[in-house]
Amino acid sequence: MPLKVLIAGAGIGGPALAFWLSRIGCTTTIIERSPSLRTTGQQLDFFGQGLPIIRMMGIEDDLRAISVKEPGARFVDYTGKSKAYFPASHSISITTQLEVMRGDVVDILYKKTKDLKGVDYVFGNHIKDLFQDAEKVHVTFANGAKESYDMVVGADGIGSPTRKMMLGPSFPDPRFDLGVHLAYFTAPTQDGDPKDWTICHVPGGKAIMTRKDSDQNIRVYLGARGGCEHIDAAQTLEERKAAWALLFKDTVGAQAERFMRALQESPEADDLYDQHLTQIRLPEGCWSKGRVVLIGDAAHCPTPVGRGGGTTSALIGAYLLAGELSKQLKENASNLECGHIEKAAKEYERLLRPSVWEKQNIGTQMFNIFFPQTSWGISWLHFAGWLIAKWPYSIASRSEESSKLLFPDYFGLSSAAES
Repeated sequence: MPLKVLIAGAGIGGPALAFWLSRIGCTTTIIERSPSLRTTGQQLDFFGQGLPIIRMMGIEDDLRAISVKEPGARFVDYTGKSKAYFPASHSISITTQLEVMRGDVVDILYKKTKDLKGVDYVFGNHIKDLFQDAEKVHVTFANGAKESYDMVVGADGIGSPTRKMMLGPSFPDPRFDLGVHLAYFTAPTQDGDPKDWTICHVPGGKAIMTRKDSDQNIRVYLGARGGCEHIDAAQTLEERKAAWALLFKDTVGAQAERFMRALQESPEADDLYDQHLTQIRLPEGCWSKGRVVLIGDAAHCPTPVGRGGGTTSALIGAYLLAGELSKQLKENASNLECGHIEKAAKEYERLLRPSVWEKQNIGTQMFNIFFPQTSWGISWLHFAGWLIAKWPYSIASRSEESSKLLFPDYFGLSSAAES
């Protein structure tokens, strides 16, 4: 009998895992709480080992065909004058050479997997409860249906309900707050809007950032370190818009007046999404429990902005988990008991955890530096950025970086990864 798997979440990690599980003959159901694909969101970047993974999946050309042509990242002052520039090829640039809108990535992964043998999508439903015994994971759904599975995978994001059910109500909160609030929304573009990722620092530990992925829209990011209690208290969309506008009221320059007006008046800004910048830091061995496994942000949200941390880690995790399951299937004559699934899950964690911790280990101090409180601090940051951008040792092309798969080649596709 094929392994019967339930995946909670149809974002990035869930469909990627379904792709690989199809190759080893699993019967996989992806259940998504939303009634349809959630295709909103900002730019995602692909970096490091994410590149050989998407090559092996056969979606690199699709992603590059619709990628955002973002030349690089730029510090600007409140008048718009450039203070430091990091092209996408720069070794520390926060923009990469493959940037794609989240909705486009989700759509590509869905189209790649929806017709695969053994893969089924269910929208508008979610897991209400689960428990496991030696034989199965028994799931109760929100619509009242009940079903049993050989394995359940939580790919349902930072707030993962699957994680809470797996670990139990007494487990310590694994969220690690980085001390920064971030908001994203869309505004109408204007002539002269730059294609670079622009970062304008504002005294008081704040920043206004823009990214342009189309001729019609510009994506605005608002960041703030501290002083955001009124934002936490806001509930409705209009209250949240007003709270962010109040935070940036009286900001000099930085196109603040334009963007705050767009936030409150433009229908495009109804896509406002805001969050505490948060990592998920689960103790070693807690990415899984028996037949229930977590992947992506549900297990280890590594880096909330830049460098492809979350996207890349989700893709690698999906590949490693499926690969380790394939090893267990081969070693146990396709008869996986709970111990075999648990062994595969622990090995997936062992292989991926070091790179996740490397991304997570940026600490709050980095954000303290990135969001200066004073004008003097902003000037110092701009000068330091200019020095780093000009320093020859730091310039290294990313085009060939990590083109070779550094993890086990479970499916004999390493030649595709290096093409």
